[in-house]
Amino acid sequence: MIQCLSKAPKLTPLSSSLVLITTSNRQYSILQSNHHYPKNTFSNSFNSNNNGNYCCSSFSTRRQFNKSPNGDRSLSAVAATLPDLSPTTHHVPRSEKFMLILGKPGGGKGTISKKIIADFPNIQHFSTGDLLRQHVRNQDDDIGREAKAYMDAGDLVPDDLIIRLVMDDAMDVIHNGKNILLDGFPRTLEQAWHLDEYVHVDVVVDLNIPNDTIVERIADRWIHPASGRVYNYSYNPPLTYGKDDETGDDLVQREDDKPEIVRRRLEAHDKVTAPMIEYYDQKGVLKKFHGTMSDVIYPQVKQWLNEEGC
Repeated sequence: MIQCLSKAPKLTPLSSSLVLITTSNRQYSILQSNHHYPKNTFSNSFNSNNNGNYCCSSFSTRRQFNKSPNGDRSLSAVAATLPDLSPTTHHVPRSEKFMLILGKPGGGKGTISKKIIADFPNIQHFSTGDLLRQHVRNQDDDIGREAKAYMDAGDLVPDDLIIRLVMDDAMDVIHNGKNILLDGFPRTLEQAWHLDEYVHVDVVVDLNIPNDTIVERIADRWIHPASGRVYNYSYNPPLTYGKDDETGDDLVQREDDKPEIVRRRLEAHDKVTAPMIEYYDQKGVLKKFHGTMSDVIYPQVKQWLNEEGC
């Protein structure tokens, strides 16, 4: 497939065959080559046509280009933006890492993520849920408006739109030399395959907490409906059993926090995520961390991230 631009784009290798294209108006595309390219061959794959546009015929597009403003740059300038790529290299050397954190609902992903970003200032945490809510709330871009349309219709936001949302926010971070820790996506094997079309995943932290532990944690959670105050009998109990500290009102348990419902939800989660976890494990980028307490698990996570150069 041939893609054309009126201005030479910025090219950022993501792997030996995937290249991120950033146009001058900050639109992104992913190109996948048919084979590995050394530097001079790669730059020559962008050729100027009779109209003065840059065309790429050696790559298949993963995302469409948006037209850039007029203005040309030399092919030598395009080539200068690329590192030295060897045809025998499996992955393009780069210091930035694209990382995932996996785990069950209530399994401590948020707690472990906070510890990671506190100890690793070069890692930025991205929660797809938070990103989605932020874009929908602001509605100052096409992604937010498109996502809201799906949500208003009662439909799930498509995988491609979630990935666009992540890439839109994450690429500036990666360009600044920071690592990404993505939380909340992917959740299925199909989503993992889809994400692979856009970026190479370097590190996957899998928090494997026993279901019984999570059921106990969530079952201990009670709330004061009027104020939203949350209590947990394991580590943050009310002063008086079953009563709100400030008002003395009765505390209630949410329906979906009841043990039998939590257990069914966790079993369904395990069934859906198991093929994805096996996929990343077979790729050699995943490490499982077993335990019941974040303070015990995290030192192991920290040691492994240091070993991985994060």
